[in-house]
Amino acid sequence: MKDCIGFGALNVDLIYEVDDLSDIIINGKPCEPGAEIFCAPQDFKRIKKVLDSQAVFKSQSPGGSAANTTVALSRMGFSTGYIGRLGQDEDGDFLLKSMHDADTSRILRGGATGYTVVLIDKKRERTILVLPNANDELVFDDIDVEYGRLTKFLHLTSFAGEKPTHAQIDVVKEIGKDVRVSFDPGEIHTQKGLTKMIPVIKHTDVLFVTDREARLLTGEDYVDGTRELLNYGPDIVVCKLGPEGSYLLSGDNEFHTPPAEVVPIDRTGAGDVFAAGFIAGMLKGYDLMQCARMATKAAAQSITGWGRTAYPDASLLTEGV
Repeated sequence: MKDCIGFGALNVDLIYEVDDLSDIIINGKPCEPGAEIFCAPQDFKRIKKVLDSQAVFKSQSPGGSAANTTVALSRMGFSTGYIGRLGQDEDGDFLLKSMHDADTSRILRGGATGYTVVLIDKKRERTILVLPNANDELVFDDIDVEYGRLTKFLHLTSFAGEKPTHAQIDVVKEIGKDVRVSFDPGEIHTQKGLTKMIPVIKHTDVLFVTDREARLLTGEDYVDGTRELLNYGPDIVVCKLGPEGSYLLSGDNEFHTPPAEVVPIDRTGAGDVFAAGFIAGMLKGYDLMQCARMATKAAAQSITGWGRTAYPDASLLTEGV
């Protein structure tokens, strides 16, 4: 029995620094802070060529939203596993080695590994460009559903393609109510619209969204949007507000949690580590306010270094909330 199994895309993150995100034009539009943009292979090559001449390459890092959450939980001492697909290449080997103590036996291999390009400007805002590759070849028949039942939490994050998205829908229908499902759809999922997300959301116990994603899904501001999303089935909806902290709604519980004051280096993956901190709190039996504080502390620590270098460890659990 695992504490948490992650289920989502696996990518190599190529991190670039630019002066201003709006100076980078993608598909005819300037980049927006917080946006996630799907790229076809031909677009990816063209964009990377532009970045190599106009931006500063900072680092290569293991990534994928659910993978970040899983690794953060592993570093905190929880038992974790993963469901996903990697390329049969050196990048896939690199990502497997990056999964800390997580069980990787259900990660399939084949084709080319997925990539993301992370653009970070001088204000530490970021835009993400995604090339899915092998991630989009994962289908329901590839997945050991019984493995998904052997966990306290199943944490889902986005895939760009339809096949793995449908696989997630089928898995959450099959695993039963003994497994708590947390879902962090990300912008790529939310761009597909609320109708396509409802089949997962209605089986979700804890839903994580950003204010931008709540607006994309519902057309409402984050408060009204969070309330609307709660009506579709989750017990808890947490809206991540970045530098403004977070907002939680669950039954009679409604509150904002302020941010922690740190000097940010790289905000990439902060929301993923926030989810890890929140799940960690729930696994420890904390109340919702304590879970939100734990999530805030975990996310704040994670942005003080590049990639996963500053992710929290088990000491976070002993420092109090």
